[in-house]
Amino acid sequence: MRTTAKALILIAVAVIAFWRNQPAWAAAENKRDGTITVVNTVTINGAPKAVFDLITTARLWPQWHPATKAVGGVVERPYGLGDFIHERGRIGDKDFDTTWKVVAHVRPSKIVLQSQKAPTRITYTFTPGKGTTIFNRKLEYKAENFFAVKELEKVMRDQSEQGVNQLKALVEKILSEEARPLS
Repeated sequence: MRTTAKALILIAVAVIAFWRNQPAWAAAENKRDGTITVVNTVTINGAPKAVFDLITTARLWPQWHPATKAVGGVVERPYGLGDFIHERGRIGDKDFDTTWKVVAHVRPSKIVLQSQKAPTRITYTFTPGKGTTIFNRKLEYKAENFFAVKELEKVMRDQSEQGVNQLKALVEKILSEEARPLS
């Protein structure tokens, strides 16, 4: 029994180690209730608190997420529990607007945003590494609540993957500039 438990632990550790070393990936899963989940993970060079504060500053959204065209509400500081962010954007060939409410906030490890217009949720998790932060973005939505976008799942996966890769580059650039000494 102990040997089996040890073997399972070693397998779990190996899977986690493999997963964490992936630079970015996207996976889509359809659940029985019609919820589609898209998960993206990227490793960002930077401490969790600094990475968390930049990622949770909504004014940066249009710079990294291809669907976001404009934001309002709490945008000039990291958002907190109960804050609202208004987003206007484009998915595929369709414009949208929504209001996100921060429904969970644990600095510097987790944020959950819930759309106030549809059963759509985005969860960010931040896991510390050695001088890095593993950032995980999970989007959960129901396709029937979206307007008719051709190939909606593919568009959502592609925009999410592009977004986290651009986010990594943006956060690393900002942290690098902030660490630079004044001349």
